[in-house]
Amino acid sequence: MIPAAFQYERAFSVEEALTALASDPDAKLLSGGHSLLPMMKLRLARPTKLIDITRIPELCTITIESDRISIGAAVRYHQVAGDRRLADVMPLLGEAVRVIADPQVRHRGTIGGSAAHADPASDLAAVFLASEAEFRVLGPRGERRIPADGWYVAPLVTTLEPDEMLMGIDFPRPLSSRQTYLKFPHPASGYALAGVAALLSLDAEGRVRKASVAVTGAASMPFRAEAAADRLLGQTLTKDVVREASELGSGEGEYTGDVQYSALYRQNLARVMIQRALERLVQA
Repeated sequence: MIPAAFQYERAFSVEEALTALASDPDAKLLSGGHSLLPMMKLRLARPTKLIDITRIPELCTITIESDRISIGAAVRYHQVAGDRRLADVMPLLGEAVRVIADPQVRHRGTIGGSAAHADPASDLAAVFLASEAEFRVLGPRGERRIPADGWYVAPLVTTLEPDEMLMGIDFPRPLSSRQTYLKFPHPASGYALAGVAALLSLDAEGRVRKASVAVTGAASMPFRAEAAADRLLGQTLTKDVVREASELGSGEGEYTGDVQYSALYRQNLARVMIQRALERLVQA
């Protein structure tokens, strides 16, 4: 598998990257490359130029402030997994990146590359949705901030314009104290057949004060299980409440079957994984 001929250019600043992107409508930004390069080898993508953005300082930082966590688009998975500050304030993110693929991918793949590729079975998609992340985008028309709910348009399609660059992802603080990411991986690819990110906050009486649940992999698109969160609010986390929330949450996805797994199987798997994620948080 050999890709079509292309040019390679390394950008050392945001301005250089945007100028190179504007000069060629068929150019693509290169970060980790673990999704783009295989597509090029299969001739599913044929960019005329690759613009390497991995040496741009602004894209490689992790900043933790009182009101938000900001992660640059070129920050690699292993950096996220190894950052002890993140582990203290957002363990959910570390849990998710540690189950992405294998060590080789985690040492090259980037958080921004995952977001821009928008694979419907991406582990991080559920994390972005559940934590109400915001994507910072820069282009010729200036900066835009896009909430996670408005980022995903279709499988492998986002609201990012061809002449824009994803600068980073912001997560609002404070996040709910109880967080988890749990997935049932595809036995061959390791992608999520159903992955669930869940966050819960309890009041002094043990009732749910805030809840957020998102699912990736099982449906045609990652989605927020808002009915599950609504069922949990104000409730004590009994087995019945968790079971009912899981059933309601799994019913919000748009499921399609394939030769391996039927739509009904995928929906049931989403229900099971929502329930398991919530049960984990109950025991936290």
